[in-house]
Amino acid sequence: MTRKTTSIHHLNADRGLNTLQKVLCFSLNWINNLFPYAHVDRGLEIRNFVCEDLDTHWPQLHVKSSPGRRLSDLFWMTLPWQAIKAELGAIHVLDTGCGSGNYGLRLADWSHDLLASYTGIDVYAQDNWAELERQHANFRLLQRNVYDFLQSIPDGTNFLMSQSAVEHFDQDLLYFEQIKDYVCTCKNNVIQVHLFPARACLTLYGLHGVRQYTPRTVSQISRLFKGFSYTVLFGLGGQACNRLHYKFVTKPMRRGIGDLRDLRPQEYDRRSLTAVVQDMQCPPKSPTFYALVIHSNWQKKIFL
Repeated sequence: MTRKTTSIHHLNADRGLNTLQKVLCFSLNWINNLFPYAHVDRGLEIRNFVCEDLDTHWPQLHVKSSPGRRLSDLFWMTLPWQAIKAELGAIHVLDTGCGSGNYGLRLADWSHDLLASYTGIDVYAQDNWAELERQHANFRLLQRNVYDFLQSIPDGTNFLMSQSAVEHFDQDLLYFEQIKDYVCTCKNNVIQVHLFPARACLTLYGLHGVRQYTPRTVSQISRLFKGFSYTVLFGLGGQACNRLHYKFVTKPMRRGIGDLRDLRPQEYDRRSLTAVVQDMQCPPKSPTFYALVIHSNWQKKIFL
């Protein structure tokens, strides 16, 4: 069977690797990340993420979150939720790789309760799901496998999302092909937002999941939706955030010192803000994370 993946390998660090496999996995990911801007889809709009009201949103972020996670949360909370509702009507979210389902709660808060429904699916069931569904009538949490993802999409879904999930999928293109089939079948106005690690994360996080992403590899995804969608790839963070993560997390953890975010939280918080501001001032050459937006069958282009 043909593997449908943006990677040149099938090694998944989530399942554990021996020493030889670890070396091979790191090397193949490094190769897969080369030439990030070669053969990029001409229809893929690449932009730098800038938060216009950072002082207001910054206190809402967890003080010890990594730069990548803080930037991701900033992106979610500053999405144009009112414009999204005006474009889609009732917002019906499907979150792939939802874990505990906490992003359902966060999105409900950040959108000011504009979500009509939230469905989260994950390969592993969580202990808190039943209580979450009991407390929130419009929440539904399901244990599903990405290989039969198409069958898991509820009717009426018009906002598909993932946070730090697709890098764990053995066959990420298979996942997006199933979304394409859904969009082409229902022919509804559908927005997708997917956040995933950029190539800098190979050095920052080491072996984690299957892969990182570049504009070149993301183009394999965006081309699937050509003709009925526009796609925007936002770069989150950059060299300043990457250096901060390496200094406070990667380097001390490797040396056995521990996570400096726990030891020096106030300094970390202050330097995080400085790094984020610095990276937002100019398009980064090496983003920390990416946010991919795919808007299909639109009435109004709200992300351009």
